[in-house]
Amino acid sequence: MAKGLRSTGIHRDELGGATITAAPEGAVAARDMDPERAARRILNSLMGGAGAGAAIAAPRADGAAADFKSLGVEKVPFTGTQAVKFRQQFHKIPVYGSLVTVELDGNNDFVAVNSSVGEPSGVNPVATLSPAQAIERVREWAGYGDRPLEQTPRLYFYFDRAKDTWRLVYIIEDVLRHRPRRPQPETSVTALPEYSDFVVDAHTGELVNELPRTQTMAEIDAQLQAPDSLARPRTVQILTDNVSNTSKMHDRPRNVHTHDFGFNDTILQSNRLPGPYVQNPPEPWDPGGVSAHANAAEVVNFLKQVLLRDGLDGSGGKVVSSVNCTRFGASNGREWRNAARIPGQMIYGQRRVNGELRSYAAALDVVAHELLHGLTDHTARLEYQFQSGALNESYSDIFGIIVANFANPDIGTWNWEMGEELTETGVPLRDMRDPTRFRQPAHMDAYQDLPDENDHGGVHTNSGIHNKAAFNVMTAKSASGQHLFTAVEVARLFYLVLSQHLSRTSEFVDSRKGAILAARTLFQADPQRDAKIAAIQKAFDDVGILEPGPGV
Repeated sequence: MAKGLRSTGIHRDELGGATITAAPEGAVAARDMDPERAARRILNSLMGGAGAGAAIAAPRADGAAADFKSLGVEKVPFTGTQAVKFRQQFHKIPVYGSLVTVELDGNNDFVAVNSSVGEPSGVNPVATLSPAQAIERVREWAGYGDRPLEQTPRLYFYFDRAKDTWRLVYIIEDVLRHRPRRPQPETSVTALPEYSDFVVDAHTGELVNELPRTQTMAEIDAQLQAPDSLARPRTVQILTDNVSNTSKMHDRPRNVHTHDFGFNDTILQSNRLPGPYVQNPPEPWDPGGVSAHANAAEVVNFLKQVLLRDGLDGSGGKVVSSVNCTRFGASNGREWRNAARIPGQMIYGQRRVNGELRSYAAALDVVAHELLHGLTDHTARLEYQFQSGALNESYSDIFGIIVANFANPDIGTWNWEMGEELTETGVPLRDMRDPTRFRQPAHMDAYQDLPDENDHGGVHTNSGIHNKAAFNVMTAKSASGQHLFTAVEVARLFYLVLSQHLSRTSEFVDSRKGAILAARTLFQADPQRDAKIAAIQKAFDDVGILEPGPGV
């Protein structure tokens, strides 16, 4: 319970032939109920009140029982099942990071449950601080001066890991800092616009935590072929105005929009983001814009065709990118060696390679990595610090590698390096096959317990451990020496874990638990299901991410 939540996962395969169904309600059978009602009745059955024999211990705080608010029903792709998600509450106040997912089959019968719940005892549920007072404190901390802050504070029970205690807090999400969180040199080429979720104690008004949210990449439709940043011809979808005889990088079928920020400063001039569209004239087309536009379209195609998801938000929302971004650009020759996902869009910097500026959008794996932070934001919304932040980074690495290699059906010949196109030497940023090449640990024995001020607790460092586990899964072989998983299978497996089984404060062991639960359903009709589940267990075992003991 390092994050204050108790986790439990149960799949019907583990029940030894026993079955769990929604108890009939009068003459209404489970299959005739709506999924939410059936799931709630199953959840009540599993918790069994406060009984010692309950499959899941019913959480209580100061004698009060929790209630569970439905977050909706989702059709789970690839498995023919549906997931009903609940958020735990006490006194109608949600428990931060809590999530209970009940998976049902087509008859509303039980398939699996995955729960992370807490018991915030000893906390007064009536706030002393008003929402307006919480906003004023955040405005001061973030350097807003006279500028308004429009976000809405929301009350939560929150487990303060630093003090090992529960608190009642306000959380104000996606706040752009106008004052850097930490001092930055005026010549920094890696500084980013800082977005944060602020956690404010609802009784004392103190800042409990700051959770980073900047994750570090009359018209007709027409097609264009133009060279990208690597001088490769790419075909992209654009929008042409026949009246003005101009074209811009707007892919309407995929809702992909690519903009030129004109080497402006992403912090000092953030109000001008995303900038005008990359357009023509002037000629030729900006190669960085071509890379960003083509690679974003590839990611959207992957989401639709492989994960059966309509865009990052699942509803076909905009995918927005800005190229030619800088930070203090006037002092460093327009070189800004970074890419990031900030709320609502991607920003790409550039670096000199062989004397020419090359956009960070040149690398498909980097683009996929950064865009898939958006998928995480719309699903698990993993905190970007410590182990949950390393998990956040790892899932973007996993999908970056899968997207970049997806056209190659032979996993044995995949390229496991990331970002090698971004340097003159071809040296990559990370290697999923061997994280230790770039000073990342590959086993929990080497986990680096770093302070928050060191890369938010080492999110780009410790991600190597989970990356190695994912590599082990993707390259697992059968007894006959054949790869156990196809590219589609590993993509869908990790997608199900991220979208259905992880929450804001999940850690590596939660990913292991979710992968095994997801595999039991995803491969339910696969003759190699047992071998695949065993391979997943071994993949995590081999990096020291072990099954938690009873009661953990």
